[in-house]
Amino acid sequence: MRKWITFLMTLLVGSSISYANADSAQVTLEAGYRHDNINWKHKVPSCDPIFKRTTKFEDIDIFQVGLKGRSMLGCNFYVRGAASFGWILDGDFKQSVSTFFRPSFSDFGSLSQDFEFSAHHREVIDDKYVYDLNIAVGYPFYFCDCTLAVSPVIGYAVDAQHLCVEHEGFNFGSFSDGFFPESGSDCCCHKFTNRWYGPFIGVDFTYRPCGECWNLYAELEYHYARFKARFDHDDFSLFGDNHSHRSRHAHGWVFGLGADYDLSCDWTLGLSVKFQDWKAHRNHRNHCGDSLSSSGFFGSSNFGREKNEHKWHSYAINLTLGKHF
Repeated sequence: MRKWITFLMTLLVGSSISYANADSAQVTLEAGYRHDNINWKHKVPSCDPIFKRTTKFEDIDIFQVGLKGRSMLGCNFYVRGAASFGWILDGDFKQSVSTFFRPSFSDFGSLSQDFEFSAHHREVIDDKYVYDLNIAVGYPFYFCDCTLAVSPVIGYAVDAQHLCVEHEGFNFGSFSDGFFPESGSDCCCHKFTNRWYGPFIGVDFTYRPCGECWNLYAELEYHYARFKARFDHDDFSLFGDNHSHRSRHAHGWVFGLGADYDLSCDWTLGLSVKFQDWKAHRNHRNHCGDSLSSSGFFGSSNFGREKNEHKWHSYAINLTLGKHF
């Protein structure tokens, strides 16, 4: 036990000495390309659904700029933060809607097979923006003659995507046993918003060989997030699908990798990449054992019995310009 205590104290002292000699602060400006894919799935009710909707925002091309900063916090800890803003240049919007019903006949009873009606839209995304904010505190441990630093971090992040798509929307016709989707008559921009926010834990890695003018760094984060989505149209209000979706069960992995080269004592030039994978889901009053027909569902106040799934995948590549202080 005494050996472990001695080892940990040595690490702490080494961290204090090494970090005290490091740069007190660094600010980095970055600009580059980002690519996003977003997927929404909605079912009503969550088991044996009679309504399904899938919304995809694919191949979203984004030009983004950002600012990163890092500074000492006391003798040993450091704080880092980042903010970025991106303009959506292009992308594909795909939306499909399906309704299901099981017809009944007075002479033969109900059929065992569901019938499906579907409608689809495909448009181009060419407007709106994205932004990301995060802040974290880390404590570095140094190895290999202080050339390698491994830093556990804890922080908080907010990531959002705002999209605008011009499409006709959907209307729903009805008959005795159910509803069917058809193209709508809207002409205006439909707005969609995703927001992921919450704390995260992670590890920062930095490697700088002695006497060299370059360094490598990496960041790995796991996010315990909440999710909120919002859209501004009423196409699906008939099915209890209101203007917002929320989830307390969201999580994400974020991995960043980069390299810097010293142009001078104060300035650096570099390249960085970043990958993100996020998921969120929510079941509302999920009673799978209850049977519910389309004729019994509509007008029955059971609109909350739904299931939402949301996914977001992203990667980015940026040029960086840093300044030491």
